Amino acid sequence: MEEQLDAMDAAIEFRNESISSKQNELRRSMVRLTAAAGKPHHGLAKLQSLSVSEMKSLLSRYFDRVVDLRDLQRRLQMQRAELEVNWLCVDL
Repeated sequence: MEEQLDAMDAAIEFRNESISSKQNELRRSMVRLTAAAGKPHHGLAKLQSLSVSEMKSLLSRYFDRVVDLRDLQRRLQMQRAELEVNWLCVDL
């Protein structure tokens, strides 16, 4: 039992370090992007200042938006196909 707890603690610690490493890598990348642009972009600076929960929320909203846009695109394509069929039927 004690060994299992130790293994779980080690796994959690590894995951936390991995998350922290990824966050630091993301921040460094954003700093490089900002520096490469010659002047700081307000949007990039704002992203750098977000907390993990704020980033997750933003990502979730963007994901939902992409899903909504894809659904809209599918519906519009179906409407277009229906209009084309109706237009072809009128010409007959």
